[in-house]
Amino acid sequence: MAPRSPSPSGMDRHLVKVRVLVMFFGAGLGLAVLALLLPGGPGAAPALGKALMVGNGLCSLSALALLIRARRQKPLNRFDLPLLLLAQTATLGGVLGETFLFGTQYSFMTQLWVTVFAAGFLPRRLVWAQQGLGLISITLMVWMRAQYGATPPRLWVVDALVTALPVVLTGVAVAYFRGEAEREALALEAAVRTDPLTGLGNRRALFESFGTSPFSPSGRTGLVMLDIDHFKGVNDRYGHAEGDRVIRVLADVMREHAAPQDLLTRHGGEEFVWVTAVSDEEALLARVDALRVSFAQRAEALGVTVSAGIAVTRQPMDDPASSLLALLRQADAALYQAKAGGRNQARLAP
Repeated sequence: MAPRSPSPSGMDRHLVKVRVLVMFFGAGLGLAVLALLLPGGPGAAPALGKALMVGNGLCSLSALALLIRARRQKPLNRFDLPLLLLAQTATLGGVLGETFLFGTQYSFMTQLWVTVFAAGFLPRRLVWAQQGLGLISITLMVWMRAQYGATPPRLWVVDALVTALPVVLTGVAVAYFRGEAEREALALEAAVRTDPLTGLGNRRALFESFGTSPFSPSGRTGLVMLDIDHFKGVNDRYGHAEGDRVIRVLADVMREHAAPQDLLTRHGGEEFVWVTAVSDEEALLARVDALRVSFAQRAEALGVTVSAGIAVTRQPMDDPASSLLALLRQADAALYQAKAGGRNQARLAP
């Protein structure tokens, strides 16, 4: 059965992630080349500094090659760990290379970029792994700055704390706000696909989720369309609040009779759809009859009944979207027959 297509927001996030990585590693490669072309500075070990800059450039080249491969072999998430290690290694090599070449650490801010990128794009386990690697890298950078740069050696511990704290707290803040944004996005997506009155899926959920759940090993799927009989009379006699209560009662009864993997939706008004696995049509008809009787026996149903139309696929579905439309038409026709036949009954589509 066909999976749901990725959302536009998911595609945008993937593209943003790729572009940000390309910019970072491209800039890293450019800075490494520039450092190698500049005249030697007052650094303590220029040869070692150049070697580290070459390593920085090679890391950036490797990452860019990996990104090209990742774009051809999605998803990019499979390459998160190697890209993180390359980014952290390139950053450390670049900063130490600058230290040994020029006695400065202007490129230190690239460490903040790695931290922010990990907090904003990577899985939580890798965020905390990067925080640990970042602390180790910052400590080593500051210690080297004290040995070969302008920081007095006796103050390197204070320098390390003052330098590391803003970077770590920035990463934590970005990770926190990202988590909040993702939770809000998930809640919004659930709200868009959920009927607020019953808590069941809505029409959109039916069309998006149909065909994605593992149903019968035989590949046959049943769709049941249920409609409350004489529902307008409930609203006219008892008011819309009681009418809403009757609708919620039917939703509860459907949950009681459905299997955990079944798809339950409110199709609109007093009409519901139940998608379930089918091994035997008569067994499905018996399940629907049991649901129908259970609903009619509820005092909260206010004496109304429910009619149902049932349609079943005859073979595994090659095209879920077309199969759903066909099942809806067949179930609707069977429901019409149940209504015409006196209501309070279920009919199986031929």
